[in-house]
Amino acid sequence: MKIFSKFKQFSREIKLIIITALIVSCVGVYAAGECIISATADDVTYSNTTVQAAIDELYSMSESYCPPGYECTRTLNTIMENKSEFDNEPSAYVTGTNGINFNAISSDTNGKGVYEISNTHNNPHPIYYYRGDVNNNNVKFGGFCWKLVRTTDTGGVKMIYSGEPDQDGYCNNTTGASTRIGTSAFNSSQNSLSDVGYMYGTRYPSSFKSSSNLSTSYKYGEDVTYSGGTYTLTNTMTTTGTWSTDYNTLSNNHYTCFTTGTTCSSVYYIFQTDSTRAYYITLTNGKKVEDAINDMFVNTTNSAAKTTIDNWYNSNLTSYTSYIEDTIYCNDRSISSLGGWNPNGGNTTSNYQLYFGSYTRSRTNHTPSLACSRTLDRFTVSSSIGNGALTYPVGLLTSDEIMYAGGKYSSTNNSYYLYTNNANWTISSSYYGEDLGGPASIAQEIFFDFVTHPTSSNGFGSEGVSSDFSIRPVISLKPDLLVESGNGTPTNPYVVKTN
Repeated sequence: MKIFSKFKQFSREIKLIIITALIVSCVGVYAAGECIISATADDVTYSNTTVQAAIDELYSMSESYCPPGYECTRTLNTIMENKSEFDNEPSAYVTGTNGINFNAISSDTNGKGVYEISNTHNNPHPIYYYRGDVNNNNVKFGGFCWKLVRTTDTGGVKMIYSGEPDQDGYCNNTTGASTRIGTSAFNSSQNSLSDVGYMYGTRYPSSFKSSSNLSTSYKYGEDVTYSGGTYTLTNTMTTTGTWSTDYNTLSNNHYTCFTTGTTCSSVYYIFQTDSTRAYYITLTNGKKVEDAINDMFVNTTNSAAKTTIDNWYNSNLTSYTSYIEDTIYCNDRSISSLGGWNPNGGNTTSNYQLYFGSYTRSRTNHTPSLACSRTLDRFTVSSSIGNGALTYPVGLLTSDEIMYAGGKYSSTNNSYYLYTNNANWTISSSYYGEDLGGPASIAQEIFFDFVTHPTSSNGFGSEGVSSDFSIRPVISLKPDLLVESGNGTPTNPYVVKTN
Protein backbone atom coordinates (compact mmCIF):
# COMPACT_ATOMS: atom_id res chain seq x y z
CA MET A 1 0.00 0.00 0.00
CA LYS A 2 1.24 3.45 -0.96
CA ILE A 3 1.08 6.04 1.84
CA PHE A 4 3.79 8.64 1.26
CA SER A 5 4.38 8.29 -2.44
CA LYS A 6 7.08 10.75 -3.48
CA PHE A 7 7.36 12.57 -0.15
CA LYS A 8 10.21 14.76 -1.41
CA GLN A 9 8.64 17.89 0.01
CA PHE A 10 9.82 16.96 3.52
CA SER A 11 13.31 17.77 4.75
CA ARG A 12 15.71 14.92 5.47
CA GLU A 13 15.17 15.30 9.22
CA ILE A 14 11.38 15.08 8.91
CA LYS A 15 11.68 12.02 6.66
CA LEU A 16 13.79 10.32 9.31
CA ILE A 17 11.24 11.16 12.01
CA ILE A 18 8.42 9.65 9.94
CA ILE A 19 10.36 6.50 9.06
CA THR A 20 11.47 6.03 12.67
CA ALA A 21 7.90 6.43 13.91
CA LEU A 22 6.65 3.81 11.46
CA ILE A 23 9.34 1.34 12.46
CA VAL A 24 8.64 1.86 16.17
CA SER A 25 4.93 1.29 15.63
CA CYS A 26 5.74 -2.03 13.99
CA VAL A 27 7.96 -3.36 16.78
CA GLY A 28 5.13 -5.26 18.45
CA VAL A 29 4.29 -7.25 15.36
CA TYR A 30 7.56 -7.28 13.46
CA ALA A 31 8.67 -10.62 14.93
CA ALA A 32 5.56 -12.23 13.47
CA GLY A 33 6.43 -10.84 10.08
CA GLU A 34 3.19 -8.89 9.85
CA CYS A 35 4.66 -5.41 9.48
CA ILE A 36 7.18 -4.59 6.82
CA ILE A 37 8.59 -1.12 6.34
CA SER A 38 10.39 -0.11 3.18
CA ALA A 39 11.80 3.39 2.77
CA THR A 40 13.77 5.27 0.17
CA ALA A 41 14.46 8.95 -0.35
CA ASP A 42 11.20 9.26 -2.21
CA ASP A 43 8.77 6.61 -0.92
CA VAL A 44 7.60 4.85 2.21
CA THR A 45 5.50 1.68 2.07
CA TYR A 46 4.15 -0.65 4.71
CA SER A 47 2.10 -3.84 4.82
CA ASN A 48 0.28 -3.77 8.15
CA THR A 49 -3.02 -1.93 8.45
CA THR A 50 -2.80 -1.85 12.25
CA VAL A 51 -0.53 1.20 12.00
CA GLN A 52 -2.89 3.13 9.68
CA ALA A 53 -4.17 5.45 12.40
CA ALA A 54 -0.64 6.47 13.40
CA ILE A 55 0.29 7.00 9.79
CA ASP A 56 -2.79 9.15 9.15
CA GLU A 57 -1.98 11.32 12.15
CA LEU A 58 1.64 11.74 11.06
CA TYR A 59 0.54 12.67 7.56
CA SER A 60 -1.98 15.22 8.84
CA MET A 61 0.71 16.83 10.99
CA SER A 62 3.31 16.88 8.24
CA GLU A 63 0.87 18.38 5.74
CA SER A 64 -0.14 21.43 7.76
CA TYR A 65 2.71 21.97 10.22
CA CYS A 66 6.33 22.89 9.79
CA PRO A 67 8.38 22.52 13.02
CA PRO A 68 10.49 25.51 14.05
CA GLY A 69 13.99 25.30 12.65
CA TYR A 70 12.99 23.15 9.66
CA GLU A 71 12.65 24.29 6.07
CA CYS A 72 9.48 22.69 4.79
CA THR A 73 8.88 22.54 1.06
CA ARG A 74 5.19 21.83 0.57
CA THR A 75 3.86 22.46 -2.91
CA LEU A 76 0.32 21.98 -4.21
CA ASN A 77 1.29 19.20 -6.61
CA THR A 78 3.02 17.15 -3.91
CA ILE A 79 0.08 17.68 -1.55
CA MET A 80 -2.21 16.22 -4.23
CA GLU A 81 0.24 13.42 -4.92
CA ASN A 82 0.35 12.36 -1.31
CA LYS A 83 -3.44 12.25 -1.07
CA SER A 84 -3.93 10.31 -4.30
CA GLU A 85 -5.34 6.88 -5.07
CA PHE A 86 -5.10 5.13 -8.43
CA ASP A 87 -8.25 5.68 -10.48
CA ASN A 88 -8.29 2.24 -12.11
CA GLU A 89 -8.78 0.19 -8.95
CA PRO A 90 -11.09 0.09 -5.90
CA SER A 91 -10.30 2.44 -3.03
CA ALA A 92 -12.00 4.11 -0.07
CA TYR A 93 -14.63 5.87 -2.20
CA VAL A 94 -14.52 3.71 -5.32
CA THR A 95 -16.25 0.34 -5.26
CA GLY A 96 -15.96 -0.57 -8.94
CA THR A 97 -13.53 -3.38 -9.62
CA ASN A 98 -12.06 -1.40 -12.52
CA GLY A 99 -11.93 1.85 -10.62
CA ILE A 100 -13.84 5.02 -11.46
CA ASN A 101 -16.72 4.74 -13.93
CA PHE A 102 -16.86 7.90 -16.03
CA ASN A 103 -20.27 6.88 -17.35
CA ALA A 104 -21.68 7.96 -13.98
CA ILE A 105 -21.39 11.04 -11.81
CA SER A 106 -19.05 11.12 -8.84
CA SER A 107 -20.32 9.76 -5.54
CA ASP A 108 -19.18 8.11 -2.32
CA THR A 109 -18.85 4.90 -4.34
CA ASN A 110 -17.61 6.40 -7.63
CA GLY A 111 -14.92 8.81 -6.54
CA LYS A 112 -14.39 11.40 -3.81
CA GLY A 113 -10.87 12.65 -3.24
CA VAL A 114 -7.66 12.88 -5.25
CA TYR A 115 -6.87 10.32 -7.96
CA GLU A 116 -3.96 9.56 -10.22
CA ILE A 117 -4.72 8.89 -13.88
CA SER A 118 -3.37 5.36 -13.98
CA ASN A 119 -1.85 5.47 -17.45
CA THR A 120 0.28 8.48 -16.48
CA HIS A 121 1.90 6.69 -13.51
CA ASN A 122 5.26 6.22 -15.23
CA ASN A 123 5.37 9.71 -16.71
CA PRO A 124 7.88 12.21 -15.31
CA HIS A 125 4.88 14.02 -13.82
CA PRO A 126 1.81 11.81 -13.35
CA ILE A 127 -1.55 13.60 -13.49
CA TYR A 128 -3.52 13.94 -10.25
CA TYR A 129 -7.07 15.31 -10.10
CA TYR A 130 -9.73 16.14 -7.55
CA ARG A 131 -13.07 14.40 -7.94
CA GLY A 132 -16.43 14.53 -6.25
CA ASP A 133 -17.72 16.08 -3.07
CA VAL A 134 -14.44 17.37 -1.68
CA ASN A 135 -13.93 20.45 0.44
CA ASN A 136 -10.15 20.54 0.86
CA ASN A 137 -9.04 21.93 -2.51
CA ASN A 138 -9.37 25.66 -1.78
CA VAL A 139 -6.50 28.05 -2.56
CA LYS A 140 -5.94 31.76 -2.06
CA PHE A 141 -3.81 33.28 -4.79
CA GLY A 142 -3.57 36.76 -6.27
CA GLY A 143 -6.26 38.05 -3.92
CA PHE A 144 -8.86 35.52 -5.13
CA CYS A 145 -10.20 32.11 -4.15
CA TRP A 146 -9.62 29.12 -6.41
CA LYS A 147 -10.47 25.42 -6.50
CA LEU A 148 -7.69 22.95 -7.31
CA VAL A 149 -8.64 20.83 -10.33
CA ARG A 150 -5.65 18.79 -11.50
CA THR A 151 -1.93 18.76 -12.06
CA THR A 152 -0.34 19.24 -15.48
CA ASP A 153 2.30 17.23 -17.29
CA THR A 154 4.95 19.61 -15.94
CA GLY A 155 3.86 19.24 -12.31
CA GLY A 156 1.95 22.53 -12.34
CA VAL A 157 -1.51 22.79 -10.81
CA LYS A 158 -4.64 23.95 -12.65
CA MET A 159 -7.18 25.92 -10.60
CA ILE A 160 -10.61 27.34 -11.40
CA TYR A 161 -11.80 30.73 -10.16
CA SER A 162 -14.08 30.59 -7.13
CA GLY A 163 -14.70 34.20 -6.14
CA GLU A 164 -13.18 36.58 -3.62
CA PRO A 165 -12.32 35.88 0.04
CA ASP A 166 -14.79 37.18 2.61
CA GLN A 167 -13.88 39.68 5.34
CA ASP A 168 -12.31 36.89 7.40
CA GLY A 169 -10.19 35.71 4.50
CA TYR A 170 -12.30 32.56 4.02
CA CYS A 171 -13.20 30.99 0.67
CA ASN A 172 -16.83 30.21 1.40
CA ASN A 173 -18.34 30.96 -2.03
CA THR A 174 -20.33 27.97 -3.22
CA THR A 175 -23.17 29.05 -5.52
CA GLY A 176 -24.40 31.96 -7.54
CA ALA A 177 -22.78 35.09 -8.93
CA SER A 178 -20.01 35.20 -6.31
CA THR A 179 -18.28 32.19 -7.94
CA ARG A 180 -17.75 33.81 -11.35
CA ILE A 181 -16.13 36.93 -12.82
CA GLY A 182 -19.30 37.68 -14.79
CA THR A 183 -21.31 36.35 -17.70
CA SER A 184 -20.74 36.37 -21.43
CA ALA A 185 -21.78 34.70 -24.63
CA PHE A 186 -19.13 32.30 -25.85
CA ASN A 187 -19.49 34.10 -29.17
CA SER A 188 -21.94 36.84 -30.06
CA SER A 189 -22.98 35.09 -33.28
CA GLN A 190 -23.75 31.41 -33.68
CA ASN A 191 -24.76 30.82 -37.29
CA SER A 192 -21.29 29.85 -38.49
CA LEU A 193 -19.24 26.75 -37.83
CA SER A 194 -16.39 29.10 -36.92
CA ASP A 195 -18.28 30.26 -33.81
CA VAL A 196 -17.28 27.19 -31.75
CA GLY A 197 -13.74 28.61 -31.65
CA TYR A 198 -12.08 30.18 -28.61
CA MET A 199 -10.55 32.10 -31.49
CA TYR A 200 -11.77 31.81 -35.07
CA GLY A 201 -11.02 32.82 -38.64
CA THR A 202 -13.25 33.56 -41.62
CA ARG A 203 -16.96 33.31 -40.84
CA TYR A 204 -19.09 31.43 -43.35
CA PRO A 205 -22.59 32.11 -42.02
CA SER A 206 -25.23 29.54 -42.78
CA SER A 207 -28.46 30.42 -44.54
CA PHE A 208 -31.49 28.42 -45.59
CA LYS A 209 -34.07 28.24 -48.33
CA SER A 210 -37.55 27.07 -47.56
CA SER A 211 -39.36 24.54 -49.70
CA SER A 212 -41.57 27.24 -51.19
CA ASN A 213 -38.45 28.79 -52.75
CA LEU A 214 -36.97 25.59 -54.15
CA SER A 215 -37.47 24.03 -57.54
CA THR A 216 -37.58 20.34 -58.42
CA SER A 217 -35.49 21.13 -61.50
CA TYR A 218 -32.47 22.63 -59.70
CA LYS A 219 -29.14 21.01 -60.53
CA TYR A 220 -26.92 19.57 -57.74
CA GLY A 221 -23.28 18.56 -58.27
CA GLU A 222 -21.04 16.01 -56.60
CA ASP A 223 -18.16 18.46 -57.00
CA VAL A 224 -17.22 21.72 -58.68
CA THR A 225 -14.45 23.11 -60.85
CA TYR A 226 -13.46 26.75 -60.89
CA SER A 227 -12.01 28.84 -63.70
CA GLY A 228 -12.11 32.51 -64.65
CA GLY A 229 -14.36 33.44 -61.74
CA THR A 230 -16.94 30.76 -62.52
CA TYR A 231 -17.90 27.56 -60.68
CA THR A 232 -19.10 24.61 -62.75
CA LEU A 233 -21.04 21.75 -61.18
CA THR A 234 -19.80 18.26 -62.03
CA ASN A 235 -21.62 14.90 -62.00
CA THR A 236 -24.95 16.62 -61.54
CA MET A 237 -28.40 15.36 -60.64
CA THR A 238 -31.84 16.96 -60.68
CA THR A 239 -34.35 16.33 -57.91
CA THR A 240 -37.32 14.37 -59.20
CA GLY A 241 -40.02 15.16 -56.65
CA THR A 242 -41.05 17.93 -54.36
CA TRP A 243 -38.49 19.14 -51.86
CA SER A 244 -40.49 17.79 -48.92
CA THR A 245 -40.28 14.23 -50.26
CA ASP A 246 -36.94 14.32 -52.05
CA TYR A 247 -34.68 16.11 -49.58
CA ASN A 248 -32.76 12.95 -48.67
CA THR A 249 -31.22 12.48 -52.12
CA LEU A 250 -28.29 14.90 -51.73
CA SER A 251 -25.82 12.72 -49.84
CA ASN A 252 -23.38 12.92 -52.74
CA ASN A 253 -24.60 16.12 -54.41
CA HIS A 254 -24.13 19.01 -52.01
CA TYR A 255 -23.13 21.78 -54.44
CA THR A 256 -25.73 23.86 -56.27
CA CYS A 257 -26.22 27.21 -57.97
CA PHE A 258 -29.90 27.10 -56.93
CA THR A 259 -30.75 27.33 -60.63
CA THR A 260 -31.52 24.96 -63.42
CA GLY A 261 -28.05 25.59 -64.82
CA THR A 262 -24.60 24.28 -63.85
CA THR A 263 -22.50 27.47 -63.67
CA CYS A 264 -22.41 30.38 -61.21
CA SER A 265 -19.98 32.92 -59.77
CA SER A 266 -20.89 31.88 -56.18
CA VAL A 267 -21.76 28.30 -55.37
CA TYR A 268 -23.81 27.01 -52.47
CA TYR A 269 -22.91 23.98 -50.38
CA ILE A 270 -25.89 22.26 -48.69
CA PHE A 271 -24.93 20.61 -45.41
CA GLN A 272 -28.32 20.02 -43.82
CA THR A 273 -31.90 19.46 -44.99
CA ASP A 274 -35.27 18.70 -43.54
CA SER A 275 -38.75 18.50 -45.04
CA THR A 276 -39.08 22.27 -45.33
CA ARG A 277 -35.57 23.75 -45.55
CA ALA A 278 -32.11 23.40 -47.04
CA TYR A 279 -29.25 24.89 -44.98
CA TYR A 280 -26.14 26.00 -46.84
CA ILE A 281 -23.01 28.15 -46.89
CA THR A 282 -21.92 30.34 -49.76
CA LEU A 283 -18.54 29.73 -51.42
CA THR A 284 -16.60 32.15 -53.59
CA ASN A 285 -13.16 32.56 -55.21
CA GLY A 286 -12.76 28.86 -55.96
CA LYS A 287 -13.22 27.71 -52.37
CA LYS A 288 -14.70 24.29 -51.67
CA VAL A 289 -16.23 23.07 -48.41
CA GLU A 290 -12.90 21.67 -47.18
CA ASP A 291 -11.30 25.07 -47.67
CA ALA A 292 -14.13 26.77 -45.81
CA ILE A 293 -13.75 24.48 -42.79
CA ASN A 294 -10.03 25.19 -42.64
CA ASP A 295 -10.61 28.94 -43.02
CA MET A 296 -13.08 28.99 -40.14
CA PHE A 297 -10.67 27.34 -37.70
CA VAL A 298 -7.76 29.76 -38.19
CA ASN A 299 -7.07 31.66 -34.95
CA THR A 300 -7.34 35.31 -35.92
CA THR A 301 -10.31 36.74 -33.95
CA ASN A 302 -11.00 36.47 -30.22
CA SER A 303 -14.23 34.90 -29.04
CA ALA A 304 -16.44 36.89 -26.68
CA ALA A 305 -15.46 34.49 -23.87
CA LYS A 306 -11.74 34.99 -24.49
CA THR A 307 -12.15 38.77 -24.56
CA THR A 308 -13.97 38.68 -21.21
CA ILE A 309 -11.27 36.50 -19.64
CA ASP A 310 -8.37 38.51 -21.07
CA ASN A 311 -9.83 41.79 -19.85
CA TRP A 312 -10.29 40.39 -16.35
CA TYR A 313 -6.78 38.94 -16.26
CA ASN A 314 -5.29 42.22 -17.48
CA SER A 315 -7.05 44.08 -14.66
CA ASN A 316 -6.31 41.60 -11.87
CA LEU A 317 -3.47 39.14 -12.41
CA THR A 318 -0.75 40.61 -14.61
CA SER A 319 1.46 41.27 -11.57
CA TYR A 320 1.27 37.53 -10.76
CA THR A 321 2.13 36.21 -14.23
CA SER A 322 5.60 35.10 -13.11
CA TYR A 323 3.94 32.52 -10.83
CA ILE A 324 1.59 31.18 -13.51
CA GLU A 325 2.75 28.54 -15.99
CA ASP A 326 2.04 28.56 -19.69
CA THR A 327 0.02 25.40 -20.17
CA ILE A 328 -2.40 24.10 -22.81
CA TYR A 329 -6.08 25.10 -22.90
CA CYS A 330 -7.57 22.74 -25.47
CA ASN A 331 -10.32 24.10 -27.71
CA ASP A 332 -10.64 20.72 -29.41
CA ARG A 333 -12.05 21.27 -32.89
CA SER A 334 -11.05 17.85 -34.17
CA ILE A 335 -14.04 16.49 -36.07
CA SER A 336 -15.39 13.09 -35.08
CA SER A 337 -18.21 13.10 -37.63
CA LEU A 338 -18.61 15.42 -40.64
CA GLY A 339 -22.22 14.54 -41.37
CA GLY A 340 -23.50 16.68 -44.21
CA TRP A 341 -20.21 18.60 -44.31
CA ASN A 342 -18.70 15.53 -45.98
CA PRO A 343 -19.05 16.15 -49.73
CA ASN A 344 -18.60 12.46 -50.49
CA GLY A 345 -21.68 10.79 -49.09
CA GLY A 346 -22.39 12.98 -46.07
CA ASN A 347 -25.93 12.54 -44.78
CA THR A 348 -27.76 15.87 -44.82
CA THR A 349 -30.84 14.69 -42.92
CA SER A 350 -29.49 14.37 -39.36
CA ASN A 351 -30.39 17.19 -36.96
CA TYR A 352 -26.91 17.40 -35.46
CA GLN A 353 -24.68 17.65 -38.45
CA LEU A 354 -21.04 17.96 -37.45
CA TYR A 355 -19.68 16.51 -34.20
CA PHE A 356 -16.44 17.47 -32.49
CA GLY A 357 -14.18 15.16 -30.50
CA SER A 358 -15.18 16.68 -27.15
CA TYR A 359 -18.85 15.87 -27.76
CA THR A 360 -18.12 12.28 -28.73
CA ARG A 361 -15.89 11.67 -25.69
CA SER A 362 -18.38 13.31 -23.30
CA ARG A 363 -21.76 12.34 -24.72
CA THR A 364 -21.15 9.06 -26.53
CA ASN A 365 -18.05 7.29 -25.21
CA HIS A 366 -17.68 8.74 -21.69
CA THR A 367 -13.91 8.56 -22.05
CA PRO A 368 -12.13 11.68 -20.81
CA SER A 369 -8.74 12.48 -22.27
CA LEU A 370 -6.23 15.26 -21.67
CA ALA A 371 -4.66 14.82 -25.09
CA CYS A 372 -5.05 17.70 -27.55
CA SER A 373 -4.31 16.29 -30.97
CA ARG A 374 -4.03 19.44 -33.08
CA THR A 375 -1.50 22.20 -32.47
CA LEU A 376 -4.07 24.65 -33.84
CA ASP A 377 -6.34 23.91 -30.88
CA ARG A 378 -3.67 24.01 -28.13
CA PHE A 379 -4.10 27.53 -26.82
CA THR A 380 -0.87 28.72 -25.22
CA VAL A 381 1.20 31.87 -24.92
CA SER A 382 4.34 30.26 -26.32
CA SER A 383 4.39 28.53 -29.69
CA SER A 384 6.90 26.01 -28.34
CA ILE A 385 4.13 23.95 -26.67
CA GLY A 386 1.03 25.07 -28.55
CA ASN A 387 -0.40 27.58 -31.00
CA GLY A 388 1.06 30.68 -29.30
CA ALA A 389 -2.27 32.51 -29.75
CA LEU A 390 -2.87 33.53 -26.11
CA THR A 391 -1.99 36.94 -24.75
CA TYR A 392 -2.20 35.75 -21.14
CA PRO A 393 -1.80 32.26 -19.58
CA VAL A 394 -5.47 31.78 -18.73
CA GLY A 395 -8.39 29.87 -20.19
CA LEU A 396 -11.37 27.65 -19.35
CA LEU A 397 -11.86 24.03 -18.28
CA THR A 398 -12.48 21.35 -20.89
CA SER A 399 -15.40 18.93 -20.87
CA ASP A 400 -12.86 16.16 -20.21
CA GLU A 401 -11.76 17.89 -17.00
CA ILE A 402 -15.43 18.13 -15.98
CA MET A 403 -15.72 14.35 -16.41
CA TYR A 404 -12.65 13.76 -14.27
CA ALA A 405 -14.08 16.11 -11.63
CA GLY A 406 -17.32 14.12 -11.45
CA GLY A 407 -19.69 15.32 -14.16
CA LYS A 408 -21.54 13.21 -16.70
CA TYR A 409 -23.06 14.60 -19.90
CA SER A 410 -26.88 14.93 -19.70
CA SER A 411 -26.81 14.30 -15.95
CA THR A 412 -27.13 16.49 -12.89
CA ASN A 413 -24.52 16.48 -10.15
CA ASN A 414 -25.05 19.00 -7.38
CA SER A 415 -22.69 17.19 -5.01
CA TYR A 416 -19.29 17.82 -6.51
CA TYR A 417 -16.87 20.67 -5.99
CA LEU A 418 -17.60 22.38 -9.32
CA TYR A 419 -21.31 22.82 -8.60
CA THR A 420 -22.40 26.46 -8.32
CA ASN A 421 -25.92 26.32 -9.83
CA ASN A 422 -24.66 28.50 -12.68
CA ALA A 423 -24.37 27.51 -16.31
CA ASN A 424 -20.62 27.83 -16.97
CA TRP A 425 -18.89 27.74 -20.33
CA THR A 426 -16.14 25.23 -21.02
CA ILE A 427 -13.63 25.70 -23.85
CA SER A 428 -14.88 22.50 -25.54
CA SER A 429 -16.64 22.57 -28.91
CA SER A 430 -19.73 20.36 -29.14
CA TYR A 431 -21.47 20.24 -32.52
CA TYR A 432 -22.96 22.30 -35.31
CA GLY A 433 -26.55 21.55 -36.13
CA GLU A 434 -30.22 22.10 -35.45
CA ASP A 435 -31.19 23.95 -32.30
CA LEU A 436 -33.81 22.03 -30.31
CA GLY A 437 -35.56 25.33 -29.62
CA GLY A 438 -36.19 26.22 -33.26
CA PRO A 439 -35.43 25.72 -36.95
CA ALA A 440 -31.88 26.98 -37.11
CA SER A 441 -28.46 25.48 -37.59
CA ILE A 442 -26.17 26.87 -34.90
CA ALA A 443 -22.79 26.43 -33.22
CA GLN A 444 -22.94 24.64 -29.87
CA GLU A 445 -20.40 24.68 -27.02
CA ILE A 446 -20.31 22.47 -23.92
CA PHE A 447 -21.36 23.96 -20.58
CA PHE A 448 -21.50 22.52 -17.06
CA ASP A 449 -23.01 22.88 -13.64
CA PHE A 450 -26.53 24.19 -14.10
CA VAL A 451 -29.32 22.11 -12.56
CA THR A 452 -32.22 23.84 -14.34
CA HIS A 453 -31.05 24.08 -17.92
CA PRO A 454 -33.06 26.33 -20.28
CA THR A 455 -34.33 23.38 -22.34
CA SER A 456 -33.79 20.33 -20.12
CA SER A 457 -32.86 19.34 -16.59
CA ASN A 458 -29.20 18.47 -16.68
CA GLY A 459 -26.00 19.97 -15.38
CA PHE A 460 -23.63 19.13 -18.23
CA GLY A 461 -24.58 19.56 -21.86
CA SER A 462 -24.48 21.71 -24.99
CA GLU A 463 -25.88 25.14 -25.74
CA GLY A 464 -25.83 27.66 -28.56
CA VAL A 465 -22.76 29.85 -28.21
CA SER A 466 -24.70 33.14 -28.02
CA SER A 467 -26.23 32.19 -24.64
CA ASP A 468 -25.15 34.39 -21.74
CA PHE A 469 -23.41 31.96 -19.36
CA SER A 470 -20.98 32.27 -16.44
CA ILE A 471 -17.24 32.70 -16.96
CA ARG A 472 -14.86 31.04 -14.47
CA PRO A 473 -11.23 31.55 -15.54
CA VAL A 474 -8.66 28.80 -15.12
CA ILE A 475 -4.94 29.29 -14.45
CA SER A 476 -2.10 26.88 -13.73
CA LEU A 477 0.47 27.63 -11.02
CA LYS A 478 4.08 26.71 -11.58
CA PRO A 479 5.14 23.43 -9.95
CA ASP A 480 7.76 24.76 -7.54
CA LEU A 481 5.66 27.35 -5.69
CA LEU A 482 5.66 26.80 -1.94
CA VAL A 483 2.57 26.65 0.23
CA GLU A 484 2.94 28.93 3.23
CA SER A 485 -0.05 27.73 5.23
CA GLY A 486 -3.45 26.11 5.14
CA ASN A 487 -5.05 22.71 4.76
CA GLY A 488 -7.30 23.47 1.80
CA THR A 489 -10.58 23.93 3.66
CA PRO A 490 -12.73 27.02 3.02
CA THR A 491 -11.80 28.51 6.39
CA ASN A 492 -8.11 27.58 6.05
CA PRO A 493 -7.31 27.61 2.31
CA TYR A 494 -3.85 26.88 1.01
CA VAL A 495 -1.89 30.11 0.70
CA VAL A 496 0.76 30.14 -2.02
CA LYS A 497 3.98 31.99 -1.34
CA THR A 498 4.45 34.83 -3.81
CA ASN A 499 7.37 36.81 -2.37
